[in-house]
Amino acid sequence: MLRALEEIAQRVYKAVNDLPEEFDKSKTLYMGADGTPTSAIDKTAEDAVLYALDELNLEVNILSEEAGFIDRGYAQTLVVDPVDGTHNASLGLPFYTVSLAVGEKSLRDIQYAVVKNLVTGDTYCAEKGAGAQFNGQKITVKKFDTKFPSLLCYVGHYVHQDTLDKVRKCAPIRSLGCASIEMCLVASGNFDAYYYNTEQYSKNIRVVDIAASALILREAGGEIVDLDNNILDMPFDLETRCSFIAYDDEKVKEILL
Repeated sequence: MLRALEEIAQRVYKAVNDLPEEFDKSKTLYMGADGTPTSAIDKTAEDAVLYALDELNLEVNILSEEAGFIDRGYAQTLVVDPVDGTHNASLGLPFYTVSLAVGEKSLRDIQYAVVKNLVTGDTYCAEKGAGAQFNGQKITVKKFDTKFPSLLCYVGHYVHQDTLDKVRKCAPIRSLGCASIEMCLVASGNFDAYYYNTEQYSKNIRVVDIAASALILREAGGEIVDLDNNILDMPFDLETRCSFIAYDDEKVKEILL
């Protein structure tokens, strides 16, 4: 299954990078199943996923940001964000991915995961119980340095004031606009935590955004909790949303909470 996900991710990478220079990646085509606009690059990526599934004959249902839930009668579901970081893609920023994860019902029973940077081709992957890798090399979270905490966080239009208060106490701070890559950067030891907190429930994260990166982080030795300090679990649907902390060390979690 993991090899199949890597193949699908590679096909998405090729489809996106074969687009002509004049292609308008940000053009809105219609409203997706999650209630947000589907852009031309989103549609290109999702089509590549769906075509690959048919060709590879994978026995999975599909939950995608754009198409919603497609029940194909199987026990497992492929949770897809065809392009995580669509706005980055439209701006020419090299931080957007395809995110693919396979599980049964929720975030905590995901078995396989792949996150591929659609600009660089860099690939993170994990299999439950077998660890996490970056471009074929094992990765682990880093040891927390209390004197120099490094934080990734959401600082968009709906950012919570609590986030801004924390930003003043950490260095360096980065906000990349792509949750899947940001969580993988915690998994690979580049940052201590990714903090996502908004003032509006509807602007919180969905399972399609972090299904793959959640397993990658956990297999690298990190963890994810909601802001009530519960181990994060989310059902496979597009309605549930959550703020959370993804971290490398319990001390980081305690400080942020």
